[in-house]
Amino acid sequence: MYRRILVAMDSSDMAKKALDRAVKLAQLTDSEIYVVTVMKEKSSHETAKAERIIKEAEDYINSQGLNAETFIKEGEPPDEIVFLAMKKEIDLIVLGSRGETGVRRILIGSTAQEVIRFAECSVLVVK
Repeated sequence: MYRRILVAMDSSDMAKKALDRAVKLAQLTDSEIYVVTVMKEKSSHETAKAERIIKEAEDYINSQGLNAETFIKEGEPPDEIVFLAMKKEIDLIVLGSRGETGVRRILIGSTAQEVIRFAECSVLVVK
């Protein structure tokens, strides 16, 4: 079914739900799990935040008896997520939806929408 699962993380509760779902899928399918967080611009504050997100994800994954390969990327989140998925031959991308609605969704778009549009693999959006 799935051999490689990529989880896109930020600091939202939806991302934590996505991580939990990805871990459960990895356990069921004996898949490798990868975790990525993306900084729009590199700064000491953003780097520290990204490192904390990755550490928390790694700690959770390890507590579930799994290991993960982790990545901190810089750029536009949808672009970096899709590029990494292609590079690592990912079968499934799992990410959370923040539930943007109305004008805000139209104006700024949604990382999940962009990943769905451009990914060459399956995408699971967790609400």
